[in-house]
Amino acid sequence: MMPSSPQLTPQMRDPKTPAERIRLFRRRQKFRRQLVMVEVDPREVDALIDRGYLEPQDRDDREALAAAVNACFSDALMTL
Repeated sequence: MMPSSPQLTPQMRDPKTPAERIRLFRRRQKFRRQLVMVEVDPREVDALIDRGYLEPQDRDDREALAAAVNACFSDALMTL
């Protein structure tokens, strides 16, 4: 059996209490937002860094990466 690559192993998220999860769910529902999972390739992470959406030291921080992807996506849609 091959050892799993560290890049393919999902990082553990900060545990949230049930009350926090419900609060976040209701907030998304109120603003009609949807939560989606996006796979990001290392080259795409490099592009986010090059374009200033992500700091190099944050490349392995899932929350910072999610914020960078969200900002890039929003900017791309607003410039159409």
